[in-house]
Amino acid sequence: MSNNTVTIDAKTLERILSRLDGLAQEVKELKEKLIMKEPVLGSDEWWEWSDEKALGEIKKGNYTEFGSAKDMVSYLKTLK
Repeated sequence: MSNNTVTIDAKTLERILSRLDGLAQEVKELKEKLIMKEPVLGSDEWWEWSDEKALGEIKKGNYTEFGSAKDMVSYLKTLK
C-alpha cells in the first residue's frame, strides 16, 4: 500500500475550503428551488417568496451590518 501525501500551503487550503463552502451553498440553494418550486422570477409571487426567504435568513443571523459605505467597500474587497 502506498502513501499518497500532497503538501499545500495554508492559503491554497483556505481557497479550496472557501470554494467548497460556496459550492455547498449553491447546491443547497438549487435543492431548495427544486423542492420549493420557486415562482417565476419577478412575479408578485416571487417577490413575496423572496421576502419571506430573506426575513428567514435575517432571523437566522445570516447578514452583515456596515457602519458606513466605506466599511462596506472594504468588506466587499475581501470577497475575491
